[in-house]
Amino acid sequence: MAKRDIVSWTSMISGYCNVGKIEEALALFERTKLEGLEPNDFTWNALISGYARKGDSDGAFSLLREGLVPDLVTWNAMIAGFVQGERAGDAFKLFQDMLVLGVKPNLVTVAGLLPACGMISSVQRGRAIHGLVYRLEFDISNAFIASALIDMYSECGSFKEARTLFERMHGEGIQANDVTLLCVLSACSHSGYVEKGLEIFWSMKERYMVDRKKEHYACVVDILSRSGRLVDAYELVKEMPIEVTKSIAGAFFNGCMIHGRRDLAEKMIDDVTRGDLQKPGSFAMLSAIYATSGERKEVRNNMKKKGKRRRSLPVVRLRRRTSLLELK
Repeated sequence: MAKRDIVSWTSMISGYCNVGKIEEALALFERTKLEGLEPNDFTWNALISGYARKGDSDGAFSLLREGLVPDLVTWNAMIAGFVQGERAGDAFKLFQDMLVLGVKPNLVTVAGLLPACGMISSVQRGRAIHGLVYRLEFDISNAFIASALIDMYSECGSFKEARTLFERMHGEGIQANDVTLLCVLSACSHSGYVEKGLEIFWSMKERYMVDRKKEHYACVVDILSRSGRLVDAYELVKEMPIEVTKSIAGAFFNGCMIHGRRDLAEKMIDDVTRGDLQKPGSFAMLSAIYATSGERKEVRNNMKKKGKRRRSLPVVRLRRRTSLLELK
C-alpha cells in the first residue's frame, strides 16, 4: 500500500476486531498513533465494540478513560457489542448509564438492545423498551424496529403480544418484510394459531409482496406438525419448490414422533429414495434425523435396499391446493 491513511488503518483494525483478535487490533491502533495519525470515531468504535463482543467490559471502558468522549454512536457500538457477545446484563447496565448521563437513544440503540431481552427471557424489559419507543415518539412504522419488537416478544414467549403487534402494524399500513413475517409465523407456531399462520403464509406474495423462503416453509411445516396435521405437512413438503432443509425435516419428523405417525416418516424417506423430493443428497440428511428416534439400523437397511433402485423423476412443481390447506 503506497500510503496508509487513517481509513486504511481503521479498516484493518476493524477486521481484526470482527474476528476477535483484539490484541492484534490494539497493536495496530498503537502503530497508527506512532505514525502521527489521529484515530477517528470509527477507529475508536471498532475497538470498543470489539472489546464488548468479547465480553471484556473493562477493556471497553478503559478506552473511554483514554480521553474519548462517548457520543451516541459509541454507546450504540458498545451496547451492540455486548449483545452480540451474549452479555445481556452488561448491555442493560450500559444502557442505563447512558440514560443517566442524559444521552438520548435512537432506533439503532433500541434495535441493538431488544435481542438482549430474548436472551434472558425478560418480557418486562422488552415492554419497557417498547414503551420508550412510544414516549420518545420514534417512527414505529419502521419495519426494522417493528420486526425487532415482534421477534423480542416471540423470543420471550409472549406470542399473543407478538401477533397483536403484527396485526396492529398491518392495520396501520406498515409494510411487513420477510423478517417480520418469519417472526410472526414463529409466534403462530408456538402459540397454536394454526389457521392464522396458514393465512399469513399463503398471502405473503399477494398481500405483503414478499417471496416465501425456506425459513417460512420450515415455520409452516412446524405449525402443521405441532398441531397434528401431519398429512397436510407431508403434502406441503412434497410440493414446495425448494429442497428439504434440516429445519423442515426436523419439524416434520418431530411431529411424526409426537403424534405417533411413523408411517408418514417412513413414507417421506421412501419418497426421497425414489427421487420424488428435490435435491440429491437429501436422503442421507433425512435418514440421519429420523434415526434419532431409534430407527437407525432400519433406516440404514432401507438406504442400502432402496438406494439401488433410486431413479430420477420429473420434479413436482408447487401448486397451491386450496382443498388441502383450506383456510376457514
